[in-house]
Amino acid sequence: MAEPDVGARGSLTISDRALTAITRQVALEVPGVASEEHAGTVERTLGRGFPRVSWHRTGDHASVDVEIALVWPSSAAHVTGAVQDAVARELERQAGQKVGRVDVRVRDVVRASAARPVARVR
Repeated sequence: MAEPDVGARGSLTISDRALTAITRQVALEVPGVASEEHAGTVERTLGRGFPRVSWHRTGDHASVDVEIALVWPSSAAHVTGAVQDAVARELERQAGQKVGRVDVRVRDVVRASAARPVARVR
């Protein structure tokens, strides 16, 4: 028995929500990108932590905007470039999404967890 034509099998649509989840996870794995633990309690509760992701899609082509918090003293140029490369590569690999553009903006700079001063009671 012959296999059916690939085009006759149907199509797969991946939601913006799934692509956002992939993008957020990939960005968080880049050294120098602050995790959500650096966001304040109010920001986390309201879902305003970093990274923030927004999409502009037409078919299987997309442009992505990513806003991150940078861990001090990381290089903004180095980290944003690494985020751009990782996001484009992983969206193509995991979701078959062709990414024409990944814009990364640094919206906050935070201290590394270990460098944060510890509150002391006197």
